[in-house]
Amino acid sequence: MRRAATIGLILAAGIALAGCTGEATGSPTGSPAGSPSPSASTPLPTSTGEAAAADEALLPMPVEEIKDWAETAVPGADSEGAGPILSGWLSENTSPHHKTFLKSQEAGAYQAQLACRGDGTITLTAGELDDELSAEPIVCDNETIAFDVTTTATGMQIVMDLEGAPTIYALSLQRMG
Repeated sequence: MRRAATIGLILAAGIALAGCTGEATGSPTGSPAGSPSPSASTPLPTSTGEAAAADEALLPMPVEEIKDWAETAVPGADSEGAGPILSGWLSENTSPHHKTFLKSQEAGAYQAQLACRGDGTITLTAGELDDELSAEPIVCDNETIAFDVTTTATGMQIVMDLEGAPTIYALSLQRMG
């Protein structure tokens, strides 16, 4: 019993160190941290905390500045029909795959904007909450991209996958008409 509790504490500490670094503006949901592929000249981290710190050092800006950057990179909540901005960072070693469920998002047509900065590539798919994501993936490679998302029922899911180095992102949804 004591061994199971110790393992649980170690896992909880590791998750806390590699956990949420960015946050959705106006929303309590955060975004996970991430990491790059190690280079030959970089020693491999020996713990999750070291891996997260090594990944964070490769980001194009300090983690504390991601939220402020996101508010200028994509349309904000002050735009008509806009929802919260989702922002954070991804990396191969700690969070190359991130899924967000917007359970109360109204059904309808949305103009989305995804901004990403860094040396990695983020592939995003979005769609109905309970369905397979059948929409064409959006690929972001150190740029800002606008695209449409349409849902027929309340709720939306957004899936982001990273390939490559740690990369920051900002995503906004603005309801059309």
